[in-house]
Amino acid sequence: MLRLIFAFLLISSFSLPQTVIDAHRGAVRDLDLSGKFFVSCGDDGFVRVWSLSGRKILELKSHAGQVLSVAINRRGYIASSGDDMSIRVWRLPKGELVKVLKGHEEYVRALAFSRFGKRLASGDDLWEIRIWDATEWNLISKLEGHSGWIFSLDFSPKGDILASASKDTTVRLWFDDGKVVVLEGHEDFVYDLSFSPDGKRLVSVGNDGVMIVWDVEKLSPTVAIKAHEAPIYSVHYSPTGDLIATGDFNGEIRLWNTEDFTLLRSLKGHRGLITRLRFSPDGRKLISGDDKGKIIIWNLR
Repeated sequence: MLRLIFAFLLISSFSLPQTVIDAHRGAVRDLDLSGKFFVSCGDDGFVRVWSLSGRKILELKSHAGQVLSVAINRRGYIASSGDDMSIRVWRLPKGELVKVLKGHEEYVRALAFSRFGKRLASGDDLWEIRIWDATEWNLISKLEGHSGWIFSLDFSPKGDILASASKDTTVRLWFDDGKVVVLEGHEDFVYDLSFSPDGKRLVSVGNDGVMIVWDVEKLSPTVAIKAHEAPIYSVHYSPTGDLIATGDFNGEIRLWNTEDFTLLRSLKGHRGLITRLRFSPDGRKLISGDDKGKIIIWNLR
């Protein structure tokens, strides 16, 4: 049964050890993480690669305008997309340009690699999702059904489900066998989503300030939490499975217990909208970016 929880009576904010990085001129538009590295992109047209301690390792001038999304996989490939409607693929450690993927006819705001990095999903402002072979970089398929911008994409841990979040207020699940499920529950734009590490849950957030946790097997909501007073732009499920992080338009990050969905901590340090959140693989660090160009690395444990 769906439970609606109001979480406005907050516990005190926690002060945690943190590293603050002046990462981009203009907004940090996206972050992604793989292994010991994370990548960021921003309005200044750059993609940057960082160590988990905050040391800049590599800088790529990737697009002429804004870089709206970035993704990295364990095979050492970085994909970036921008307002030039192209996707560029780079290879670590030197950052060589491998491929330029074309075909989208509007801004590409969302990118996601499958768990083992063999597929890349991209979503645009014309409501289309494309699936690419991340070995030969050929187009595999086009997925249509949304009626609004695609804000976020995430593959399930097994790689057999792609989840998408849209301006049309829905979450969609695209299965490998061709089945499509529409999940309705948000009352406004859905900005972001994230699978649990076992793939049994999916969490989504949006402009309504609500966090919904979906049961992927039952295809229904388990719990809906009025998690922030402000719109929530980003969410991430910890790889250790015990935490969910949410970040809102006012620069506040909240950490939630995934057992009973109680609020554990409120993290304050940003002065702008939280644009993206990512946990480290061991769950000991949380990386957050904002629309003022800052990245903060929080030491949680």
